[in-house]
Amino acid sequence: MDDFVKTLRSYKLRPTQQRINLGKLLFGKGDRHVTAEILKQESDSENLKVSQATVYNVLNDFYSAGLLAKVNIDDDKTWYDTNVDHHYHIFIENKSELVDINPNEIDISIPKKITKGKISKVDLVVKINN
Repeated sequence: MDDFVKTLRSYKLRPTQQRINLGKLLFGKGDRHVTAEILKQESDSENLKVSQATVYNVLNDFYSAGLLAKVNIDDDKTWYDTNVDHHYHIFIENKSELVDINPNEIDISIPKKITKGKISKVDLVVKINN
């Protein structure tokens, strides 16, 4: 717990009990993808007594601080990724599962006529249905 308090402080976040508890749930299982609803279910099963609004606020605080990445699958669903290193995603639609894929495993070619400036970032989500 003390390590996560130090992490929060190093990212200039006040270590509230909600941030500590949700952070331990979120980051205590290695690299993973969650929605606010998934994290809320996990917090309920741990009897953490946090509202859905608090879960959204904490996730957005972690995202704004740089602790999480956001992955938008559809207009209505945002996933949060604990792996903030550059990588791509495959979304398996029928399982509602998000899987990391290393950028070295995919070739992307963007026509020069489209990119007049320097590309700052490429976000890629490949949707498949197994």
